[in-house]
Amino acid sequence: MKISSRELTTCGVADDGSKLGLEFRDQSGRLVTVELSFEQAEAVVMTLPRLLANAVRQKTGNQDARYVFGLHGWSIEGAKNQQCLIATLKTMDGFEVCFGIPFEAGRVFGWNLQRIAEGELDATSAEPAIAGSAPPAKLN
Repeated sequence: MKISSRELTTCGVADDGSKLGLEFRDQSGRLVTVELSFEQAEAVVMTLPRLLANAVRQKTGNQDARYVFGLHGWSIEGAKNQQCLIATLKTMDGFEVCFGIPFEAGRVFGWNLQRIAEGELDATSAEPAIAGSAPPAKLN
């Protein structure tokens, strides 16, 4: 069954956090709810940014185009019993995502940001660096 959404109306989480619900109006105006398990919702969240990027590339015909979220706020905190920091990035409209950043990757990232801000490094020529991988923990 294909359902075309006209408007997202309500989003919610089950009391125990095991399920998430997205309620929207379909093309005929009926309310429809899609209920996803925690794991399914995680898979959707991981997939949507890539789909948005692909859509922008297809719409513009530019393979270098990206869907960019404007940064409104951020925070960095330590992760309990982990060898990483948690960086939370937030947009003006309430979207936020958290990344577990290994300490070495954080040092490289910070160094690049500082050099770019001081005009010593051009952001377009900064080489991406991945220093290890974050621990697999999902919850802190």
